[in-house]
Amino acid sequence: MGGFDLQSIIDAYGGKPTAQDVAHLNPRFHDLLRLTGLDRRFVEGHGPWLIDDSGRRHLDAIGGYACLAVGRNHPVIRQALEQVLAAGLPGLIQFEVPPLAVALADRLKRFVDRTEDRVFFVNSGTESVEAAMKICRAATGRPGFAHWSNAFHGLTMGALSLNGSEWLRRGFRPLVPGCREVPFGDLKALRTTLEDRSIAAFFYEPIQGKGVVEHESGLLQEVAEICRQTGTLLVADEVQTGLGRTGATLASRQEGVEPDLVCLSKVLSAGTVPVGAVIGRTEIFDRVFDSVERSVVHSSTFRENPLAMVTGLATLQVLEDEDLVRRSAELGRRITAGLKTDSGWATGIREVRGRGLMIGVELDPAAMAFDLPGFGARTPTLVAQAVALRMLETHAILVQSTAKSSSVIKIVPPLVIGESEADLIADALLETLAELGRGRGAAIRGLIDMLSRAPDVVLRETFR
Repeated sequence: MGGFDLQSIIDAYGGKPTAQDVAHLNPRFHDLLRLTGLDRRFVEGHGPWLIDDSGRRHLDAIGGYACLAVGRNHPVIRQALEQVLAAGLPGLIQFEVPPLAVALADRLKRFVDRTEDRVFFVNSGTESVEAAMKICRAATGRPGFAHWSNAFHGLTMGALSLNGSEWLRRGFRPLVPGCREVPFGDLKALRTTLEDRSIAAFFYEPIQGKGVVEHESGLLQEVAEICRQTGTLLVADEVQTGLGRTGATLASRQEGVEPDLVCLSKVLSAGTVPVGAVIGRTEIFDRVFDSVERSVVHSSTFRENPLAMVTGLATLQVLEDEDLVRRSAELGRRITAGLKTDSGWATGIREVRGRGLMIGVELDPAAMAFDLPGFGARTPTLVAQAVALRMLETHAILVQSTAKSSSVIKIVPPLVIGESEADLIADALLETLAELGRGRGAAIRGLIDMLSRAPDVVLRETFR
């Protein structure tokens, strides 16, 4: 009797994707990969590095959308997963208090210094937002939610209802009723929105992921006070910023804010086994799960499974043992400093934002000296994609443009990078900007080649 043969599956399906292959999934996403130069096959990953099928190493500064804090194939994570599989522990009994869940809750609360809170485990970041929405409604008896413009809290229906990008909401209405968008940073508008006391909670990202947008100093403290005065719960979506990404265990604490609930996920998963958590004040949780009958009013099948809990435990151990929170702050400063000249930001850079290893570089399209026949002006999206493509093709570094109609390049590498990798990112970006500023060379040829691979309608939709 034959056993499972992983290598045979990889051999059968691991080549360059064919039209038949992509037809099983999402052909339009494959079109996007072709446009951006990412239609290539990566076959290995170690730490912050990816190796493609030609053997070329690439520095991954996308980092699995910021979830790969400890890099790929970290030995501690591998050992932890091997141990739990070898132990043969029973999972998903459902009617139990799993010891590994207790251990992770205890360790997580101590790591973020919220030891008096309760923890509710979920399977992803967007699920943590969904869980927080339900908890806040039940705890307050209020139906509504509020969020900043430009917010991103996930793409399931509830989380999408808190999304500040209209192009992502398009086609999925009606969304969850009672969700109100507040202009980013507008305290007067926030107070007006909350004063009728119909809003259960205000959701915010300490640093917005779309464009890496920061709050003005002290603003989140004022937000917290407005929420307190109106009886509105304050929910920090730290799915991307939390657990070391910004150089702190919680980015909200860098702003002097202690929210009522905190949503976490990405880093906790090690990019290996999906896991997320909502951490919140005990009295809020106890208003929701307030009796034996209501002890299961929110749950999910796969939460608290042994693989997820062990992954979280091992990840927190690596973060502590390797001092990655502090290193994130230091290496982020090193990259940012590398993009400066004596007179300010290097030519082609309008602004650099973010903290730790969550960096957004806003480009200056006017500083780029190229025009593409038949395509018209240099759009922000087109300029950002030209930079990302050049970084990939010439320097073997993966970065991303952050959003439609944005000129921001986002840099969120694994926290395990070293000083040499930090310097490589900054130097490659400066060289790329210099070449685009001259309006010639491989960056332009690569961009023209990219555009030639797409139908005109795709170009107009994607890059204008």
